[in-house]
Amino acid sequence: MLFSLIVPVYNNEKYIRQCIESIVSQSFEDYELILVDDGSLDKSAEICDEYSDKYETVKVIHKSNGGSNSARKAGVKIAQGDYIVCVDGDDYVQDDYFAVLHNVLSDKKYDICCFNSRTVSEYGEHIKDNTIDYRCGYYNKEDIQKEIFPTLITGIDGKRFSPAIWNKAIKREILAPIQQDLSDDIQIGEDSCLTYTSICLSNSLMILDEKLYNYRANQNSMTRQRQKALSWQEPVARANFYLKYLPQDVFGMQIARITAHSLFNVAASSFVDKKYCEAKKDILFHL
Repeated sequence: MLFSLIVPVYNNEKYIRQCIESIVSQSFEDYELILVDDGSLDKSAEICDEYSDKYETVKVIHKSNGGSNSARKAGVKIAQGDYIVCVDGDDYVQDDYFAVLHNVLSDKKYDICCFNSRTVSEYGEHIKDNTIDYRCGYYNKEDIQKEIFPTLITGIDGKRFSPAIWNKAIKREILAPIQQDLSDDIQIGEDSCLTYTSICLSNSLMILDEKLYNYRANQNSMTRQRQKALSWQEPVARANFYLKYLPQDVFGMQIARITAHSLFNVAASSFVDKKYCEAKKDILFHL
């Protein structure tokens, strides 16, 4: 089996049919679609079961709510494909998604394949094109180290490699151990941990010019909701994860830079659900 597509599903009743249909409607069949119902409170679970009953390629996992990281971990645990591809439950893929990826990855000579995407509105209207700001084409290990490593996490000028996990197909043998080792407590920035570590461990990489993925600008997504302060522990947990897998002589400054930026965001978020004096006290306590 070439691909395992993992879709975390949590209260995606409004969009999950379009997500699933964009995958199962394609003629390519050498894949499994793993829908992970992460304790949905709406009809998402029923919809997932409906497609599992209809298509042999669709599998469903039902679990208690633990976040997208926990859901992906459950999906990766049973994945059988040579490559793992992640799709969010409120997004969908292009009609030529499988055709393009199969053409590039059928001989399995690349560890990672990256592709571009489109941002669409809540109703699927095209908003903008998103491109990976690195040259398209093949990268061997030396190319990765020379062209990507200097700005992988974040360069001096702020440039970074696209952290999203959903615009990449990654060999299961690389991604699976990383995903299983990533703490469920990391709820924000988990994509970055998976993406940057996978690239660091890979020996070959391909960047395509094609826009194969549709990212929905959903105002209800976790990353867009700021109703409470961010966790002080998460930036530290992400930094420790990076330090475990990435060589400090190459990435030490980048890890320090992104951690400082993340801690600043946590400090700023303290004012979301606290009064000024309370937020100031909280920030000073963590300095």
